[in-house]
Amino acid sequence: MNQGLFIALLNPAVSLALAVSFFVLWFVQRWLRHALLLCAGYLCCMGAFALQGFEFGMGFAASRLLSNFLFFAAMFLIASAAVSRTGQRPPYGALAICTAVGMAAFIWFLVGLPDFEKRVFAVNFGLGAMCVVLAVTLYRAPKRMMIDRAIVWVAALGALDFFIRPVLSALFAGGYPLMAGMTTPYWLVTNLSALILMLVIALMLFSAVALDAIYQLRTESHTDALSGLLNRRGFHERTAAFFANPRVPRVPVGLVLADLDHFKAVNDRHGHAVGDVVITAFAGLLRQAGADKAIIGRTGGEEFAVFMPQCDLGAARLFAEGVRAALSSGALEQVTPRLGPVTCSFGVAARIGDESLDALFKRADDALMQAKRAGRDRVRVTHLRPDAAEWRTGA
Repeated sequence: MNQGLFIALLNPAVSLALAVSFFVLWFVQRWLRHALLLCAGYLCCMGAFALQGFEFGMGFAASRLLSNFLFFAAMFLIASAAVSRTGQRPPYGALAICTAVGMAAFIWFLVGLPDFEKRVFAVNFGLGAMCVVLAVTLYRAPKRMMIDRAIVWVAALGALDFFIRPVLSALFAGGYPLMAGMTTPYWLVTNLSALILMLVIALMLFSAVALDAIYQLRTESHTDALSGLLNRRGFHERTAAFFANPRVPRVPVGLVLADLDHFKAVNDRHGHAVGDVVITAFAGLLRQAGADKAIIGRTGGEEFAVFMPQCDLGAARLFAEGVRAALSSGALEQVTPRLGPVTCSFGVAARIGDESLDALFKRADDALMQAKRAGRDRVRVTHLRPDAAEWRTGA
């Protein structure tokens, strides 16, 4: 295999391999739609690179026109995927403008006023502008992971490559004589830089998509599917992590345990579908009433827990009383009109000194049992002083 043929086949083969990798990732995790966009983007790269080396009977002008359009399409898809995975809306308008301007200039210098050097600048500057759009958009993302910061730098370096390489070639390589050949210095540098940029971006995005999949699986394993709250495992891991963090100072912490009253009877009389509606509506009420930093979980069938950092016993009790009063006044009657008022019992405790998480849960659970034994639909609070060996409950 001669050198020109090897160069002509290298980038299309690498692009195809990357496209297949992203397709497999999407096929395994269908919710990762940005992986499918990346697959399409690298398929466009494959076609673009192939048309740079082979005309496939289309003729020079048609093959170059389609090739460069595919380059812009590939950058459009890859940039859109990189942004959409962060939860933002991709900057379709800015990317479309870069594509339109770059392609318009390319077509003019291909057909209207043929000039190879200006075509090179038109395509490279258009793709560089798209890299800038990608870098700026990701940089402004409200929540960026470390991998997103890395992608910002890669996009910025890609922009510099697109802007500087053609300028340096024009200044120090004596212009662009006979650059249609795949073995000329310009095309060797261009293909090498394109290969490196393509592989680095793919590696970053593949890592990002894989991390997204891992994060989603972890979230699902810690989330209750019905209520959308943390499940027992997720709740206990989050609260245990708070207690174990040495950087968190000794701050007041409130804990509220809630148990829907006579919930088994609701399921028996009205069916599990109605019971599910009650669970979902009550979870929404807790989210609405909870503090911004509260950790809320469904720890059992009809059992819920609210862990409230920076909250003393009085504030935790007011929270529980507010939720209880809202339930008693019919806050859930709109979703279950034939069920009647839904009530709940609450146990409230606040951390004392270096009290462990298990001890705090034990006191809150004892208070909840007191509330249920006292007739339900009420709040009970545990009072414990650091020097006390006993605790008592109060209304």
